[in-house]
Amino acid sequence: MDDNDFLLAQFSTLREEIKETKARIYRTLGFGITAVPTAHYLAQSYNIDILAITLPILVLVVGLMYLSENHSLMRCGRYIREQIESHTNVIGWEEWLSTPDIFKKRAVDIFLFYSFYILFLMYYMSSLFLTAKFCIEKYSKEFSIIIIIIYIVLGILSAIFFFWNRMISTTTASMKSK
Repeated sequence: MDDNDFLLAQFSTLREEIKETKARIYRTLGFGITAVPTAHYLAQSYNIDILAITLPILVLVVGLMYLSENHSLMRCGRYIREQIESHTNVIGWEEWLSTPDIFKKRAVDIFLFYSFYILFLMYYMSSLFLTAKFCIEKYSKEFSIIIIIIYIVLGILSAIFFFWNRMISTTTASMKSK
């Protein structure tokens, strides 16, 4: 296999991986949209205390799953840009997307991240409210306050973590300094 065939095979494989990763991102978001209300319903209907108390954890897990898939997507794009497109004389897709101009070529990635971020915050606050309400109704005041404080701190730290670990471009800090 010569270099061009190898690069073409790599590119085709990575584009397929990108397609699958995008599908997993949307499935993850869909799962998150339905899992929290379903878990709350099941916890209430069947008196599953642990499920009612851990709703915010479910939201965090879905958020981490999304972040993982997003990083996988950007890693594929970065490999295409750095290892495949660099061997051609043509401006490739990833390089074109990273070229600055007045048209925001990464707007789709930006909008997707902020959609996730807004959804995450909304669901986390809702799950925190439901958990707090459940704890206040069923457990002692002290236990409820401890759980609420832990989840508030965890939510703030997670929101900061998700925001600082967002990836909306294949351009890395080391590439910007060149």
